[in-house]
Formats: sequence, structure tokens, C-alpha cells
Amino acid sequence: MLGRPAGPRLVEGRLTASVPIETALALEGHAGGDEITVSILEDGQPLTSGTVRALAVEPARDGLPWRPEHDGWPLPMSEGCLACGAVNPLGLQARLRFDEQGVWASLTPREPWRAAGGGLHPAFAPVLLDEIAWWLAALRMKEGGLTNRIRLTLLRAEAPFTGPLLAAGRFADVKPIDRKRSFWRTETALLGPEGRLLATASIVFRGGPDYSVRQMEYFRPRTPPEIFRRMFPNYARESR
Repeated sequence: MLGRPAGPRLVEGRLTASVPIETALALEGHAGGDEITVSILEDGQPLTSGTVRALAVEPARDGLPWRPEHDGWPLPMSEGCLACGAVNPLGLQARLRFDEQGVWASLTPREPWRAAGGGLHPAFAPVLLDEIAWWLAALRMKEGGLTNRIRLTLLRAEAPFTGPLLAAGRFADVKPIDRKRSFWRTETALLGPEGRLLATASIVFRGGPDYSVRQMEYFRPRTPPEIFRRMFPNYARESR
């Protein structure tokens, strides 16, 4: 739709208000030049918006993406999540792990996430890197939360792949961006089987006790107590 051959794309999105799931919402899209913008609205008010922009050249990068060196510990899976839902027939069914350094997932994309020509569906990297980023910030902050903003560069999603892909990010790259330390920026990357960089993302997480009140009750029964204490020590007392 951008009217260009396959190449790098910049994907940006921002959540400005809660999005109800049982209310009829409007979806609007606008295209102009090298950019497409879509918005979800309720009664004419925007709730969230996203932009896809064609890039003339591949962005410059500093250094190599982080890769895990240990097996680490498993993070809890859910049932219906698009990224980690164990029984979601259209989901990635990704199994995430973590250690003292970071969070990662290694998986071979299932059929719904493969594009024509053997490449990746363009939604694969945003969905998986958003999941990695959520856990990076939640474990760094020791609180629940939600994604507030996403900025992702798709580099070679159309290229065929022949094995498992790795999505990963380091705790050392998770930084607070406000004085109250409620918003944290994460840096993640998606690598191909040969270590080829496929996508990078800078995602902002908003967290705090108000989110944890609901989310800890969901994660606790899905997590062994000794691992839960590593994840959220402030809430582990209730699980003993």
C-alpha cells in the first residue's frame, strides 16, 4: 500500500486511553506519501493510533543485539494471549524465559504467521517484541502494567527463514523516562537463524501497583512459587 518495493518500515503506535472490548468502535485510516495512519475511535474520540512509514535507507545501529547465555527460568503462559496463549489457534504460542540479564523467546513461526514467499507476516515482530518488552519492564520494575507506546523498525521481514527466530532484550537497557518512574523504555531485537537482524523495537511500558492488584492474581497460580518470588518479590509473601 505504500507503493514501494519491500524494504525497511517504521511502525509507531500510541495508546491514549483504555480500549473497551465490548463496545462498537470505529477504525479510520489515512494514506499519504510514504506514510499510512490508522486510528481506533469511540464516539469520535481517538483511543489509540498507529503509523507505518517507508524508510529510504536502513537505520544505522550501534553494536550487536544481546543474546542469552543460560537457560534461565520460564515465564508463565496464558490461555488466549496472541503472543503467549497456549491454546490460541491463531497465536504465536511463544514460551518466554528470563535470567538475571534479560528476557527472550526462541521459536519457529507457526503457519498463521508466515507470509507468501517464506517470509514473516509483518505482525510477527510487533506482537512478539511487545511481549518481550512487557516482561522486561515488569520484571525490572517488579510491578504489572501495560504497553503505552511502541516504535519498531522492520528490516527484513520479507526474507525467507529456515529455522527458529530469537527475540530478546536486556534489563540493562530498560530505563525510566519520567520522574515518578512510572514509564520505562525497553529495547528489544528480533534475530534470524543466522543471527541476521530482522527488527528492532523501542517500547514504553507504564507500570505500578494499580495494575499489579489485578495482574498478580492472574500470574500467581500459573507460576511455581520459587519463580514467582524472583519475578515479583513484593507480592510473593501472599503465595507462601
